[in-house]
Amino acid sequence: MQLPADFEIARRLPPPGSSLERSQEYTCWLAKHHYENFTVASFLLPRQLRQHFYNVYAYCRWSDDLADEVANTSVSMQLLNWWEGELRQCYAGRSEHPVFVALHETIRAFDIPMQPFADLLTAFRQDQHIHR
Repeated sequence: MQLPADFEIARRLPPPGSSLERSQEYTCWLAKHHYENFTVASFLLPRQLRQHFYNVYAYCRWSDDLADEVANTSVSMQLLNWWEGELRQCYAGRSEHPVFVALHETIRAFDIPMQPFADLLTAFRQDQHIHR
């Protein structure tokens, strides 16, 4: 899927199929540097949970930006559908996108079902059509 050229969140994104280490470096960087970040909260988390927090945050941040940072509703819907496809690939064990490479480790470690992640995308799709 072709992201908009000015899509801020993808500027430091490693290439598809990056290693777990490189993917986790990106999710950590994103959690600490995005203009809507949770750096302070991450220091309150036990050290062993921080990377998992970064991984989940990166998924949520991408989901939100695909919904809110793309001016064209039709393009945003296509991107959210693409993102759900990436989520399904992650749960099938075939992650390529660095966010999902990192998130897969968190999903596996905590046995997280797919539904909460999919529900977030459903909500963002609804926001594309409901403006009250």
